[in-house]
Formats: sequence, C-alpha cells, structure tokens
Amino acid sequence: MKATVSQESLFAGLRRVLNIVSTRTTLPALNNVLMECEDGKIVLTTTDLEVCIRTTLDADVTEAGATTLPAKKFAQIIGSLPSGEISLDTDDNQLTAISCLKSFFKIVGLADNEFPRDSEFSEEWGFTIPADEFKKSLAKVSYASSTDETRHVLNGILLSLRSGVLTMAATDGRRLALVERTLEGDSLPDGDVILPPKVVTELERTMPSNGDVSVKLSEARAAFSFGATFITSKLVEGTYPNYRQVIPANFTQSIGIPRETFAAVLNRVSMVVTESSSSVRLRLENGVVTISATSNEFGEANEPVDVSYEGEPFEIAFNPVFFGDPLRHLECDELLMQFNDEYSPVSIAGDEGFLCVVMPMRG
Repeated sequence: MKATVSQESLFAGLRRVLNIVSTRTTLPALNNVLMECEDGKIVLTTTDLEVCIRTTLDADVTEAGATTLPAKKFAQIIGSLPSGEISLDTDDNQLTAISCLKSFFKIVGLADNEFPRDSEFSEEWGFTIPADEFKKSLAKVSYASSTDETRHVLNGILLSLRSGVLTMAATDGRRLALVERTLEGDSLPDGDVILPPKVVTELERTMPSNGDVSVKLSEARAAFSFGATFITSKLVEGTYPNYRQVIPANFTQSIGIPRETFAAVLNRVSMVVTESSSSVRLRLENGVVTISATSNEFGEANEPVDVSYEGEPFEIAFNPVFFGDPLRHLECDELLMQFNDEYSPVSIAGDEGFLCVVMPMRG
C-alpha cells in the first residue's frame, strides 16, 4: 500500500475517528485504526463493536491496499509532523513507513483481516435533517439522560417520529428535556428508537455546522451520514417510558426571565452549594425573583433579578444543576418559566420546540 496525503487532512481525519478506539479490549485490532487506500481515497475506520465511525480523505494512491495501525500512537505521530505532504508505504510485514519532509517513522501494524468489519447496513426507515439543527437539538436534551446503568433505557436518547414531527427526549426520572422539530418531506414513517449515549456524544462532537445529516434506522441499528463521515451504532433495546405524563396539562403561574442574566446569577449563587445542601431557592414577589442558597460549610448567597410576575408571593427549591444544564444550550433572550405550586414540576421553555420539566426539591 502506497499513498500520499496532506498532514492537515490526515490528522483531521484521525481526530474524527479517535474517540471510538477501545481502551479496554482483549482484541488487539480494536486498539487500531483501519486504513484502506484505493481510487484516490484513504478511508479511516475505528470501532468498539458497538459504535463504528468511518471517514474518507482525498489522497494520491499509487498502490491500493489496507492495514491497521495503533490509533492513538499513529495520531500522535501525524499530529507532531510539520505541515506538508505525508508519504505512507506499508510492506507485506505490516510495517508502515511514514515520511514528511525530513521526518521519518516506521510503525508496526496488524493485517486488515484482523479488524472486525461492520456488517452492511439495511435501512428500514429514516429521515434527513440539517446537521446543525440535529446537533443543537441533541445537546439541548442529552444532559437529562440517566447515568444509572441499571436503567439502561433511560441512559439513551429517544428519537420519536410521529406525523412528520421529530421528538428528541431524555429523562432521568427527576427532569425531562425534549425538542420537537417538523421535518421536511412527504410520507415520513412513524417510529421510535433509543440512541445509546456514546453515539450521541460522537454526533455532538463530529457533526458539522452546515449541510444535512442522513439518519437511517433499523430495528437494532442506526446509521448517520454527513460530509465524508459515516457512523453506525447499535440501538438501546427496550421501550422508552411515557415521558409526556410528567408534563402538567396546565400551569397557574408563569414568569419571563432574561436567560443570560438568570444563568449568571444562578452560577454565582450556586458557588455556596455543597452536597449536603444541594438546593437553591427561588422566591418570586413584586416583579422580582430572588435566587438564594445557604450551606453550613461556606455561608450564604442571594441576588435579585427583575422579572415579569404579578402573582402571589411564591417560593420553590431546586437542584441548580437541573436549571443550569439547559441554560448552557439555549439561545433565546428570555425564558418562560411556568409552575403551579412548590411541590409540582416546573417547566422551562424558550427556544422553539424546546421544553424542560424539573421536579422541585422538598424542604
């Protein structure tokens, strides 16, 4: 195998696939990146047997072939090389010579037939969505998924398509975040799948801010294609719970609050919060919301924010992380916060199609 490729292109490609390299495996090839050269292209592939990512680079291929190389070390070497053309030359003993200007390396790899190949994907249904929109929507809900490994269904992100409306939702039982988007296209099928957290992380990391992403789905697997990158993943088995039942049918009170101001105040006040005093209190009265927290270890903090509220005085306690997480991903100028009483769920809205429901803390 012989090929020439720019240092910038090869390093960028390796960075796209590197996160999927398995760190704990009894199969040595899973520590490697599969490099295939043919027809003016270099294809880089990594897998952990659950998620597989493949990206394609333009290259000058003079001798087609394939090999696998230690992924992290290969990326470390390529990243250290000066800008310029890199020559790759693999012999029959799986030794790959790497040369760039005056730099020269020779590293040992494994035969490509030792690398587990992803089976051909058989699409049953799917849709296309702008990549930037899909990426932002995943970021607006993924933080709400459960980290409890005994609740594997709640570890994932639900994708639900109904009558052309795509809902992405996540919940850990104490909070719920969802985004709804109307998709373009006729005769879109209905269906539900649960994406595992690892592929969601990769999609958020690798998807571009332009173009479209093609989402292809089957009963057990999902595939995502965007630009020169193709990702496949196993799906989470099971049925997602009826998350809509936690959303109150109506609310008796609502306030409008500046998002950036609220986020900054919440962050400051939360500095005195500890594990033993993990709540922040929110008191509404006379057009002002006062955010406060107290702990025996550090003391107390409070700060008022002007809001649009004319109801009776009201106070509620909540986990500041549950409010802080969505605020980091929203883009609206003003939040709409709705509630009924200090024991009922509070909703946060703002960006189009977004809703977050948070359970308050008692006491």
